Amino acid sequence: MKRLVVIGNGLAGIQFIERLLSMKSSRFEITIIGKEPAYKRYLLSRILQKNVAFEKAELEEEDWYKERGIRLIENEVAVMIDPISRHVKTDRGRKIAYDTLVLATGANPHVLPVKGAGKNGVMTFRSMNDCKALMDASKRYQKAAVIGAGILGLETAMGLVQQGIDTTVVHHQPNVMNRQLDRLASEMLQEDLEKLGVKFALCKRTKKINGDSCALSLTFSDGTSLEADLVLMAVGVKPNVELAKKSGLEVHRGILVDDYLQTSDPCIYAIGECAEHRDITYGVIDPILDQAEHLAQTIAGCPKQYRGSIPSTTLNISGISLFSAGQVLETEDTRTYQWIDPIRHVYKKIVTLHGHVIGAILYGDTSEAVILAKLVSRLAPVSDIPSNQLFPEERKRKTNLTLVPRSDQVSRTAQS
Repeated sequence: MKRLVVIGNGLAGIQFIERLLSMKSSRFEITIIGKEPAYKRYLLSRILQKNVAFEKAELEEEDWYKERGIRLIENEVAVMIDPISRHVKTDRGRKIAYDTLVLATGANPHVLPVKGAGKNGVMTFRSMNDCKALMDASKRYQKAAVIGAGILGLETAMGLVQQGIDTTVVHHQPNVMNRQLDRLASEMLQEDLEKLGVKFALCKRTKKINGDSCALSLTFSDGTSLEADLVLMAVGVKPNVELAKKSGLEVHRGILVDDYLQTSDPCIYAIGECAEHRDITYGVIDPILDQAEHLAQTIAGCPKQYRGSIPSTTLNISGISLFSAGQVLETEDTRTYQWIDPIRHVYKKIVTLHGHVIGAILYGDTSEAVILAKLVSRLAPVSDIPSNQLFPEERKRKTNLTLVPRSDQVSRTAQS
């Protein structure tokens, strides 16, 4: 049997193995090298918000590996790959031979290069241990600053509020989730989060974290400041590429892979947050699952080209319904459908380009999220938009939706 080694015991590596085994592929002797026990990282913010128990985050128990004949090397780190002799060396001196190697090494949290970033009270939120530390944060801290208004930043801020901590989200842009939402949806989201207790300091760039050994406040580039004894950086991640780089694989931001997720070494593949495909690295779940599926088919002998993913976004905060997919900001060439209900606080938007759906936003009512995700992912023609479902007020009035150029856009607002 061929020796298949996976470095990484997270979502990408486990999903790849599950899909490979579901294809009844029994010609592999599988070894997984994992620094941490497997868990669902995307549930950590919900645990912090007290919506999910710790146990729900467990990905696979030890029996799962045994039942499938998988050799699990846990609490060890792969420190070297020898592509000539085809073996991996761990930090404990163990050597594991492979015929095919899959890198699913994930990413590390990015830390802003600002003065004071190493003080006590400055944290990131990436691991189960980070989550446990934040669960006890209210015993040690009174005021928190969460730097970054992306998905992780907002979910973490809500979790800290639930822990009873006075929390302010700091962001260098004027709009929250500015990569996934347009200005209107962003403003609606901010308004709802403020009602839930989250504060905001927008258009602020952190220059310095003040305090002796412990954080006390932030100083911004405009000279203003904010008190905070807990500073949490949620400013993105950096693909974990050091092992690949040391081993001579081609690396840019991530580990470079082709349309078969193959690296510059034909025996080594990479998936998940560590991989860079067509100049893009992904940090959300759907593309990781796509890559796991495609790679499983390739390794099983039924290669299928991976042409990239169009990620969709939801926000895991109770009481807030949000969905975003694809390109949501207009250009001179795009056309849009918009429908707004200010009374119910509902907003729907579809962005099209040359007659095809390229992006969508739903806020306040995400019941059509599955439909829109499919339309965006396949760049469906405009004629496939089910207007009777997506725009109910238009159906009641027995009128037709029309696409209008960006320069002459109007919003259709429901008054009832």
